[in-house]
Amino acid sequence: MCEYLHSSIIAGATAVLPSRTVRNDHTLKLPKDLETLIQNYRFLNRVLHSIRLLQKYPHSFSSSHDRKWSIYLVRLGNIFRLYKSCFSTIPVLPTILSSCWADNFKHIFDTLSRSSSLLRGLHLLKKKEYQDLSIKSYIEKRDLNFDTDISSFINSALSRSRRKIVLDRVFIDHPSAPRLLTDPLDISDAVVTHFQNAVSIKSTPPLHLSALPDRWRSEYSPMDSISPEIYDSLLSPPFLEEWLSTISSMPNGKAPGPSMITYEMLKHLGPAANALLLILICKYFASADIPDLWHQAMKSFVKLYYNRLSSVLAAHNVLTGGNFAGLPGGTCRDPIITLESIIHDANCTKSPFDSVHLAMLKFALERICLPASSIKLILSLFMNWSNRVFTAHGDTPSYRVHIGIDQGDGGDFSASLGHIY
Repeated sequence: MCEYLHSSIIAGATAVLPSRTVRNDHTLKLPKDLETLIQNYRFLNRVLHSIRLLQKYPHSFSSSHDRKWSIYLVRLGNIFRLYKSCFSTIPVLPTILSSCWADNFKHIFDTLSRSSSLLRGLHLLKKKEYQDLSIKSYIEKRDLNFDTDISSFINSALSRSRRKIVLDRVFIDHPSAPRLLTDPLDISDAVVTHFQNAVSIKSTPPLHLSALPDRWRSEYSPMDSISPEIYDSLLSPPFLEEWLSTISSMPNGKAPGPSMITYEMLKHLGPAANALLLILICKYFASADIPDLWHQAMKSFVKLYYNRLSSVLAAHNVLTGGNFAGLPGGTCRDPIITLESIIHDANCTKSPFDSVHLAMLKFALERICLPASSIKLILSLFMNWSNRVFTAHGDTPSYRVHIGIDQGDGGDFSASLGHIY
């Protein structure tokens, strides 16, 4: 049934939902009138430069200059008429350039020079108006984001820009035989090798709590102040309303992952498909396991589980101090103050989520007295999961992740696991 539902969602979405190609190389465009003004101003300056050269080297004049001038004259006339408000009188230009030989092209040079100065003034004025309007527009947008999109507001206030890495080549920095890879297949293999081994497994964590050193055994021992009964409702079958509410809270416009199932697809499911999907969700809660096929598609399921777990942790004060910052009602103030003193060290270390070993995560979950079934469910989310990397030549083949916690769109859940860990 899992495979049937997966293929049905993909087929239905392909047939019904609109699709479009999105690029991430957007560049700001100037208004059409300002762009036209800049082009005309540059053209006028090129003509002016050619006249200046004739003044400096009059003997270089030939019949080809007259032929070019006949073409220039048409465009110059259009420019003067388009921006006639800049001129007290529209400049009059000779129809034949050779007629300007007598005064060494002085009169035509002066005329074009004055015209260039006037267009430059108009250009600066229009550019200033555009900048003022843009600044006003962005300020209004930032004020609006303060109420509706706090993440965008912070990025704007801190002048953050979205950076990207284009993997169109790979340099192998080998001491004796450095290589530059440009073949798409070589790049794909090198990228997979790098990310699969970016976080090395330096040692094998103990399989039992008793094997830990005394200091850490006490840190990971189950907490006497926590009763396992507080988690009784954690794996209870969800109602349809709870599931639909979770789906509706998921963001739009996110990459679907290898499953190719997007949040928009789940939001557009009909009653029959939602009922069938809820049966699968209830089965996953009951078995405390998720099939490999749905690992990448069930972030909505993870979100539902996170909502339940975070509510329990917050209601019963399971996590305290800085560990409480990732839960509903928590604050990031104290952790930020603490991290301020070690920010330079943090810049030189890897993300903690990338190097969390599942055996140690299991000890941390047992410490807060989480039931074995819930621990099994959480660990299954990060066991035998695969990943892909975007390159300039397309996605790499899927590869097994050796160690770490997938963050992705389940960032809240990953952060909570980090706090627990």
